[in-house]
Amino acid sequence: MMPFIDGPDWPGQQDGFLLMNGVFGDLSQGLMREYSLLYRTDSRLLVFMLFGLLLLLTWAGLWEGRRRKSYITNTTEQSVAVASLLALQGLLLAFSFSMASARFEARRDALVALAASFRTVVLRADLYPNPERAGFRRELRRYLEARIAFGEAPDDSTTIRATLVHADTASNQVWHRVVRLSGNPQYAMATDKMVDALNEVTVNGVTRQASLRVHVPDAVMYMLFIIALITAFFSGYVSANRARFDWMAIVTFHLMVTLVVFITLELDRPRRGIIRPTDVQEILVDQLRLL
Repeated sequence: MMPFIDGPDWPGQQDGFLLMNGVFGDLSQGLMREYSLLYRTDSRLLVFMLFGLLLLLTWAGLWEGRRRKSYITNTTEQSVAVASLLALQGLLLAFSFSMASARFEARRDALVALAASFRTVVLRADLYPNPERAGFRRELRRYLEARIAFGEAPDDSTTIRATLVHADTASNQVWHRVVRLSGNPQYAMATDKMVDALNEVTVNGVTRQASLRVHVPDAVMYMLFIIALITAFFSGYVSANRARFDWMAIVTFHLMVTLVVFITLELDRPRRGIIRPTDVQEILVDQLRLL
């Protein structure tokens, strides 16, 4: 659902309230910045390369161990070293997966909070008589549609910015209506409640945008890749003194490592991955029925 990308511009688009208030302006500009090379690379390609390198490094370690067989007679020291590397790899896998999972949940929570605060605004618009109530509902519907389009937008800076501008325009119109009605003592109570509700929507909107920008640091993922490759090399190296090498066990272990890495990467890519909070997005879509 992308209702605004090809549609006509709305009045007041150039002086939008949210982009002018600094907070949304900084975030909207930040959304347009280039992501890192790691984030831009397809996760399937990354895990395919990782799996291949793990097998290659295991074979290289096995070859090097057999070449230096006279130096690797102390199997106790080797086992301790490999066990330490495996423990460190497991720790990094759990740490990175936990970070990605926490950020995924934060995006879901931000979306739920935005839907709840928006519902409050819609209900408080009923404190005004017609035609003001109808005007609020019309502008709020435009804002909600823009927010839905923002959540469903692909990983394209032009499309994302267009949805932010349209949300900005609709919010600007709602705010100016509240400001105009605030001068009427008849609407004093309704205006106070509406201002509080709009502030909450603004905060939740900022939180929603920020949650889409927060990812697992690249340094953590690079460290995980490096440790996994080093562990693969030494797992082959310490097995050189064995009569037969169990490739089945090694391939299964490397496959499980790459699977965990793949899920971690997918959780951390809200616009590109296969794991998206689409079920929570429907909560925001359901709010259209209020309007």
